[in-house]
Amino acid sequence: MDISRLPESMRARIEARNALSSLDRVREFLGSHVQDADGLDEVRADLRRTAHFGTVRHHGDLAALEAVVAEQHPPGTLARLVGWEANWVLDDPSDAGAARFLTDLAEMLREVIGEVER
Repeated sequence: MDISRLPESMRARIEARNALSSLDRVREFLGSHVQDADGLDEVRADLRRTAHFGTVRHHGDLAALEAVVAEQHPPGTLARLVGWEANWVLDDPSDAGAARFLTDLAEMLREVIGEVER
């Protein structure tokens, strides 16, 4: 998307969001879409609703999720990220369990993007 045609205030918000680290962007994604959800069906519905307005943000969030899962982090980072930022209780609350959860969210986001961009 060519953001040069957008109003300055919108460009500034997009640029600020793009300047976030992958970890901070995932924190923001979890707080926006996962934290208060009653289940993954509600997360998917929220992502679909948001995607109908545009997928630029979803593409950035997907890239951040993939990067966070691929990167090395100090022990406990992913577990805290999912437990605190997403307020999500996992059957396996370890970093490995959190990585699987984040990978599943990335796949869900990829599917939603695919549905909307067809």
